[in-house]
Amino acid sequence: MAYLTQPDYVKYICSCGQLKPITNLYFCRHCLKIRCGFCICHEVDSHYCANCLENMPSSEARLKKNRCSSCFACPSCFHTLSTRATLARDPAGGDGKPPKKMYYLSCFNCRWTSRDVGIPDQPVASGGWPERTNPFTTRFNQLLDYYKAIAQQEKQEKLDKERKKFVTRGKYINLTDKTGLTGAMARNIAGLPSSESSSSVISNFVPSQASPDVEELPDDYHLKEIDLKQITRISQRTSCPELQPSLASRLSPRPRALCVKRSQRCRACDHNLTKPEYNPGSVKFKIELLAYYHVPEVKIISYETIKPGGTSALLLKLSNPTAHEMTVKMLQPEDVPDQEDEHKTIEKTLEKSLNLEKDISWNASFPRRPPPPNAGSVNLPAVSLTLAQRDDAAEYDDEPPGDNDDIILWRKSNKLALRLKLTTDAQAKVGSNAYFSFALQYSYRNTVPPSATVVQHSDHTLYTTLILDLGKVCE
Repeated sequence: MAYLTQPDYVKYICSCGQLKPITNLYFCRHCLKIRCGFCICHEVDSHYCANCLENMPSSEARLKKNRCSSCFACPSCFHTLSTRATLARDPAGGDGKPPKKMYYLSCFNCRWTSRDVGIPDQPVASGGWPERTNPFTTRFNQLLDYYKAIAQQEKQEKLDKERKKFVTRGKYINLTDKTGLTGAMARNIAGLPSSESSSSVISNFVPSQASPDVEELPDDYHLKEIDLKQITRISQRTSCPELQPSLASRLSPRPRALCVKRSQRCRACDHNLTKPEYNPGSVKFKIELLAYYHVPEVKIISYETIKPGGTSALLLKLSNPTAHEMTVKMLQPEDVPDQEDEHKTIEKTLEKSLNLEKDISWNASFPRRPPPPNAGSVNLPAVSLTLAQRDDAAEYDDEPPGDNDDIILWRKSNKLALRLKLTTDAQAKVGSNAYFSFALQYSYRNTVPPSATVVQHSDHTLYTTLILDLGKVCE
């Protein structure tokens, strides 16, 4: 159960041990496991502008520095700027020429305009807006070339080390082995700079040096009145990191950053979990394997105050999000089958996808995170609960909820409410977090056939562990 402005009271344990609400989890229908954001691979499909919806390939987005050339953001309130047209006369043309249509940028939210900071009007509505040049552009380019040369040198040393390790030399020395023409030819064919150019860039690089001379503040710095309308805020300065203007008169419109349309793939089985649709009018190829479409959702209706050594009542609501009937049984966390082998499979796949090596100083081991300590236990029913299939039309039925007994308070459509009893440990410290955990054993019908020849769907029994956060232990 997830909220926008409140803490997440119900969290699910992912296969890697992360605690996430059900809205931040995915479900792989091929390996039948719950995945979080760390258990999936993120692949960029395309870039687009969220304002003008212009779609562009990755190469073009890289050339444009991931910015849209026709959409700008207000430097004051970060709202999207609009292009306004006006009629202006050319001062050099005299009164005989008719006025010419000119364009400027305006913000409909805070009424900021490009004229306020002295940006001249443009004769064309799209593009052509001047940008302030960074005074440290030359130094940034030198640093960029220096780090590129270092990366190229390290890559070349790594390739030479591997070549010496695996290549077996013959009895006779070849001319190419003696002069090194093979490496130079390979670099030319690949379009990479030569080793001489990279070494010259590294040798000619001048490191930065701190200067002991600091410009002193003026005498009236602490006595001069501050005009807040002329001073930029921290958010305005950080939005333009290359300039960081201190005065509002130096603000300039910022190009809109491009958004990414991405697909997410399971690390264990390499199947797509989410894939955006390329044709907005069709949902045939749209894949959205979010957890709240396949895993039973648990919500907290109400609970009593948690006290050490006491008992309290807890009201839960279970929902079946699938289009098939589901059987749910509540278990203790220690009764869930061990999933350590699954966690090791994810580690090996992650290590293979990142091309990790033994000589890299990076911790490749991902120990499974232990769950938080429980403040007590949950008295779970020993019976299995049946949840009907999801029916959106049944939400508007006027029939009263039925199936009342000691455990089930009410049942309606694919939902039911339970009354459980919580027993808090007598050693629970006052003020500590009141965590309670239990596991769900639920039946799941996989609608994806295992092969092209087998069309029949299969039923599975799956497990998931939940952590209930019920605030603090009170006196």
